[in-house]
Amino acid sequence: MAGTKRKKKNVLWNKMHIPHCEDFKQWCIRRLPILEWAPHYNLKENLLPDTVSGIMLAVQQVTQGLAFAILSSVHPVFGLYGSLFPAIIYVIFGMGRHVATGTFALTSLISANAVERLVLSSSQNLTTQSNTSMLGLSDFEMQRIGIATAVSFLGGLIQVAIFVLQLGSATFLLTEPVISAMTTGAATHVVTSQIKCLLGMKMPYISGPFGFFYIYAYVFENIKSVRLEALLLSLLSIVVLVLVKELNEQFKRKIKVVLPVDLILNSST
Repeated sequence: MAGTKRKKKNVLWNKMHIPHCEDFKQWCIRRLPILEWAPHYNLKENLLPDTVSGIMLAVQQVTQGLAFAILSSVHPVFGLYGSLFPAIIYVIFGMGRHVATGTFALTSLISANAVERLVLSSSQNLTTQSNTSMLGLSDFEMQRIGIATAVSFLGGLIQVAIFVLQLGSATFLLTEPVISAMTTGAATHVVTSQIKCLLGMKMPYISGPFGFFYIYAYVFENIKSVRLEALLLSLLSIVVLVLVKELNEQFKRKIKVVLPVDLILNSST
């Protein structure tokens, strides 16, 4: 009996996989893709086009970062900070070569919801004369960026947990109509959040259940306060954006350079 137990232990020991240096190297390459493509990067062929693409995206991200910071109800300068670090991190951990990282409207709205709820705008008058921080911002602005930072950090922890539990594979269970509905709903909420800027009217922050309908009810009740010049500029920008996008899509095989209409509109407005 003792001999058979020893044989079983030896068999189990032999079946156990002892990690070697090569296994650790493969694990690092899977988790850090930069270790795989950086040693084989062709400087002569890829450095110049990658530099041009990076400059174009950086210029565009400056205006988008400022806009999304305002959308998040924080000081615009933090939009520049939020646009810089994700791109650097994605260089190390990212796997998609054609993915442009940066701020996102839906996450900005989620952050703004928490900021507006926990740090009320009415308290701005009480903190205007308060001491300023090292960045030259009031305590009111620092409280808002603190809430936005906490929300972003919590979202990052949730995403890390999703990665550890390998829950990303659950997205294959979502059908195309469900994803299309979620995308349409998100776009509708983003447009609704910017309706006051499109119409050039002042509007109190409205959130909570049925807040979507309350916003449009407020717009129709105060339709006389709409600024005509802001409305015409918004409509003109939307028309130009849609037309140029369609032209780029139809003639993408004939033209070598895509018209950067987003950059032009951001710079002009």
